[in-house]
Amino acid sequence: MRSRRSSTPPALEETPETARQSVDQPSLAPSIRVPSTIEAGPLLKALQTQAESRALDAVAAHLWLVDPTSATARLVASVGTMRPADKPIPLDDPVIGHAARDACARLGEVARMRTHDSETTVWRFAVPLERAGDVGGVLALDVLGDSAPSTASLQEVLTPFLPNASACLAVHVARQEVADAEAVLAIAREMSRLLDPDDVISTALDKAMSLVGASTGSVMLLDEQQGVLRIARAIGLPTSAIESTLQPGEGIAGWVFATKQPLLIEDLPERPGRALRHGVKSAVCVPLADGDDVLGVLNLGTKSFLARLTESHLKTVEIIGRQTAIALRNAQVAERTRELYFQSLTALVRALETKDPQAQGGTERVLEHALAIAREMGMSGDELDAIHVAALLHDLGMIASGADLRSIDRTLTTVERGLLKAHPRIAAEILAGLPALSDAVPIVYHHHERYDGSGYLEGLAGESIPAGARVLAVADAFVAMTSDRPYRPAMTPAQALAELRDKAGTQFDPEAVAALERVLRGRQERAPERGAR
Repeated sequence: MRSRRSSTPPALEETPETARQSVDQPSLAPSIRVPSTIEAGPLLKALQTQAESRALDAVAAHLWLVDPTSATARLVASVGTMRPADKPIPLDDPVIGHAARDACARLGEVARMRTHDSETTVWRFAVPLERAGDVGGVLALDVLGDSAPSTASLQEVLTPFLPNASACLAVHVARQEVADAEAVLAIAREMSRLLDPDDVISTALDKAMSLVGASTGSVMLLDEQQGVLRIARAIGLPTSAIESTLQPGEGIAGWVFATKQPLLIEDLPERPGRALRHGVKSAVCVPLADGDDVLGVLNLGTKSFLARLTESHLKTVEIIGRQTAIALRNAQVAERTRELYFQSLTALVRALETKDPQAQGGTERVLEHALAIAREMGMSGDELDAIHVAALLHDLGMIASGADLRSIDRTLTTVERGLLKAHPRIAAEILAGLPALSDAVPIVYHHHERYDGSGYLEGLAGESIPAGARVLAVADAFVAMTSDRPYRPAMTPAQALAELRDKAGTQFDPEAVAALERVLRGRQERAPERGAR
């Protein structure tokens, strides 16, 4: 792009239209009044008004920002009854593009309009604007006329507006950079609070796509066992693309992963291969880099043409990529710690269950069903973790009491019944002394409450019973009914479910029972698929 460091008005390049014009007469119109504003809208409106005062039938005034990376000009603002479309203009455009590319004012015909009895032409006059010693933008005016308008009149009108128009561009760029920085900081703050890797990936992709206006996006992570890049989350891509893998160094994403370099691609319509098949016409791909390590890549694409992604977008997404890598690493560490924590609790429960052969494996079945019910009911995060702990340790009080009540095949004595009813309290008191397990205390304490208020320990009813306790009650009862006891054989799942349905609304939460039914139905529907493999 040609540099223009002179403050003099840009020269007008002669075109067939301008060559046909008659010699311009000296203007007798009043001097041009330029408002003291650097807001694009009011400035362009004033430009259109001043043009009309010079007997020019101005139908639009518009301001463009030049993006050298994509070789396009992008609309910043426009006013008038016939404003141009808000889409990038290539620098090989004969008027706007020509003015930007050759740093020279340009007049050209952009449209002809016909009615039954008349015909007129839309003429566009474009003047380059200097920014940082080069052409940074274009100021343009569209006028109606049967023949080409006077270039001297157009130059006379536009020239006084050039300094303010350049200032408008600078303000626009600065505001955009501030907005991008604020958005990136907000994303960083949000991701720093996430401890689930899936949440980090989803948040990063959603926020990045929204920030740059992408229509497709994906996060690919390295599968360390297979040594390939695999899509962890995708939006706007076909199933075939989501299921595919890449070797490091293969394709655009593989190259970015292998080289740790971000990439902006603007000419995908000219490229063969998978990017074209997905309908993507421009793309940004950045590494998810955490120091020297690369965890994967973040891909964003647009399906519009001319391309809408710019160098500014690339820099912004690159920062998001680094933030994502840090947040993902922290979440992975937290997840491994969490897994170790639950594995330790599970090992403890297994050791305790060795004292009661009838109970072995039962706790883990309760855990499986409780978590499935909770997820089906939309629970997640800390609430789900509390249910996880409570399901593992809900019978800790039974074990601590030393009474093997589940294997007794006779009527319980008064003392034994007292111990049975006390076991939630004993377990809750043990857990209350451990701050890391405190969220599970209300669930354990209340898991023998009944929905109609006739249970124990507090006689709570309905939704006053903690939701986790209502879930655990259903899971615990289902496992108990489908387990062998010395005094009866195990029920079938269908029989146990029918019993739960019968007690829904009295002993059990109807919503939790319905959730269990959906879970079991889903497992039955998937069972033939597993057997077919």
